[in-house]
Amino acid sequence: MKNIFLLPLILLLFSCQPKELPTILEQSEGYALMKVSHQTTKAELSSMVIKLAKQGIDIDFSKSEFFEDGKLRNLKLAVKTPDGNSGATSADQVTLQFKYFGFLYQKDGSVSFKIGEI
Repeated sequence: MKNIFLLPLILLLFSCQPKELPTILEQSEGYALMKVSHQTTKAELSSMVIKLAKQGIDIDFSKSEFFEDGKLRNLKLAVKTPDGNSGATSADQVTLQFKYFGFLYQKDGSVSFKIGEI
């Protein structure tokens, strides 16, 4: 009888483990995609700010919180594109363990700007 309850409990615990979500930054002329998660570090974000600034995309993550090892704890992200689109998003530690947050910018796309869960 104990085995009947043990198996679902084990499956539940394994499903609650954080996902493997490496940081993603894709750039080309008129296009940028940034995805961050619980694995993203402050150094990675700082590097992305510099790279995206070369495209005219301004990013502010100064209100975000980080753990002592530099990994993202709570995200507070504001973005402004060269076309004048802007937006902000935030996510807590638990949400960042299971979902990517960031933005998509496509100068000539059907959706030119999206921010939040990506």
